[in-house]
Amino acid sequence: MKDDRSALAKVTGLLGGIAGRVIIAALLLLVTFEGLSFCFDFGHDIFYQQPVEAAPGTDHVVTLEDGVTMDSVADQLEEEGLIRNKTAFVIQGELYKINLYPGDYTLNTSMTTGEILTALNTDPEEYAAKVKASEAAAAEAAEDGDVIDAGSDLVDEEQAAAAAGAGIEVSTEAVSAEAAENAGTPESSAEADSNEP
Repeated sequence: MKDDRSALAKVTGLLGGIAGRVIIAALLLLVTFEGLSFCFDFGHDIFYQQPVEAAPGTDHVVTLEDGVTMDSVADQLEEEGLIRNKTAFVIQGELYKINLYPGDYTLNTSMTTGEILTALNTDPEEYAAKVKASEAAAAEAAEDGDVIDAGSDLVDEEQAAAAAGAGIEVSTEAVSAEAAENAGTPESSAEADSNEP
C-alpha cells in the first residue's frame, strides 16, 4: 500500500510537471503571438498610411496655437476623428521632422497621416491657397466632364480626393494608357530627347 501511494505520488508529480510546462509554453506562445501582432499593426500604421474614411470624407477645422507640441496635436486630431493612431502620428512627425505652424487648417477624414503632416508642415495661408486651387481644378474638370488621373505627376492625392468628392471620375489608368499609345510616336521620342540633359 505504501508502494501504491509512492507510485501515485510519482505519477501525480510527473503529470503536474508536464501540465505546468504545457501551460507555460502555451502562455509564452500566446504572448509571442500577441506581441508580433501588435508590432505588425503598429508598423502597418506607420508605414502604410490609410485615411480614416474614403473620399470625400468630412472636413474638420483644426486650430494650432503657437508652441503646440506634436503630442497635443495628435490628441486633438484623434478626438476629431482625423487619425487612427496618435502614437504612429507622433512617430511619423518626428521621423519627417515636421515643423508645426500655428493657424487654422481644414483637414479631411479622407486624408492620410502623411497628407495631414504635410498640411501641418505648411504655413496655413499657403495651405489654404493650395486647397482652393485643388478644389477649383476639380470643379473645372467636373464642368468639362474630364477624367482626372490620380497617377499623374500633375495631380496629387489631395486633388484626386477633392475630385472624387466633387463627383469627378478619378482614373489611375488614363496616363498609362496614353503613354502606351504615344510610346512609339515620333513626337514622344523627340520630347524625350529634348528633356535629356
